[in-house]
Amino acid sequence: MLDHNHQMVSPDKRHMLRSQRQLLDADCHMIKQMSTSGIKQSEIYDFCEKWYGKDGVPFLQMDCNNYLRSERTKYMESKDAQTLMEYLKNKQVEDPSFFYAVQPNEEDGRIMNIFWADGQAIMDYSIFGDAISFDTTFSINKFKMPFAPLIGVNHHKQTILFGAALLYNESADSFEWLFRTFLQAMSGKQPETIFTDQCAAIIKAIGNVFPNTLHRLYLWHLYQNAAKHLSQVISDNPKFLKEFKRCVYEDRSVAHFENRWHELLAKYHVMDNSWMNNLHKLREKWATIYRRDSFSADMTSTQRSEGMNNVFKKTFRKRLSLSEFFEAYDKCTSRIRRKEKYEDYKSRHTIPVLCLPDLPLLKTAAESYTRTLYSEFEEEFKKQFSLSCVLLGIERTVSTYKVTSFQYKNDEAIVAFNPCNLEIFCSCRLYGCVGM
Repeated sequence: MLDHNHQMVSPDKRHMLRSQRQLLDADCHMIKQMSTSGIKQSEIYDFCEKWYGKDGVPFLQMDCNNYLRSERTKYMESKDAQTLMEYLKNKQVEDPSFFYAVQPNEEDGRIMNIFWADGQAIMDYSIFGDAISFDTTFSINKFKMPFAPLIGVNHHKQTILFGAALLYNESADSFEWLFRTFLQAMSGKQPETIFTDQCAAIIKAIGNVFPNTLHRLYLWHLYQNAAKHLSQVISDNPKFLKEFKRCVYEDRSVAHFENRWHELLAKYHVMDNSWMNNLHKLREKWATIYRRDSFSADMTSTQRSEGMNNVFKKTFRKRLSLSEFFEAYDKCTSRIRRKEKYEDYKSRHTIPVLCLPDLPLLKTAAESYTRTLYSEFEEEFKKQFSLSCVLLGIERTVSTYKVTSFQYKNDEAIVAFNPCNLEIFCSCRLYGCVGM
């Protein structure tokens, strides 16, 4: 028909007509998967334009946004707590070892705190649970409940999850409930070391629930707080932060640490700074010379904290419902475990290139360690060629040596060796602290 009841559109705008716009099932599935993976709405449509071609997308960005809004409404319309409980029960049916606990409010029955851990997380904790990290800096759901994962390190030095919680608030009561529930899930095994931020409520809960666990402060949070409380000092003195870190990592002796600390206070005139004085009172929780007293699995690294933060930020979008959040958490966990499987495969079915191919020591180490740990072992092995070793004395069967770096004259350690029982003690205590 030549007569139309509307103005004709040009060919490059025909896809904007309502009759021509359609979201196929395949499009809906793709959009939903991208959204649950944490990709922004605008980025999803940008991808669709690249996939179909700029003028070939059979729907508008408005259609894409409306679809995502309708999907989110499905969660919101249902009773979120009821949907959550059904989800947790279904997980327990799929995995009989799956553990979860919910603490309701005594007055109105509303959910206050939730903890969960699947069978793999419980098994991982039984093997790698000597050192754990606990962080509550995430609020990634529409109820703004703090997300509190309990994190560890595996045999590839990868970050792994031992379980997680959503908390009503960050009070000592909430933390104490979580830690007791965590112990229940993990058959009563307490960690040897726990890393947290400088939160009084967490410190109180650890003292009540983990009396035999050593509490350490994360260096990442320590540096953040230093930048906050000493901003003027840092801006006026560019070298302050570098010297402050030298104090943190001083590991020769307690006397060396104390001397360096007091020199720092005097040099930058912060003797009366309340934050620095309070930090010194807590020095056993953060100074390297004291941290060597317990196993840490190398969790003091600031890169590890920042790396895990980035993992969660990329996975979780803001204002998730509880049900959406749990789906996103499952995806995050699966991604972490896929990386572990790949490292397992590399360690079992590939052979690293040895710096000295015919040396039996390195061959045995390559067969015994994972690829990641072997690389670190080889680096330590090569460092021996840059060290001098001087015999200080022999007492009965124990020989004592002083080991000094050729490059850094101040770096020295005392090593005692007993050939009768093959015991070796080093004053740096790095092996007992990090495991390498």
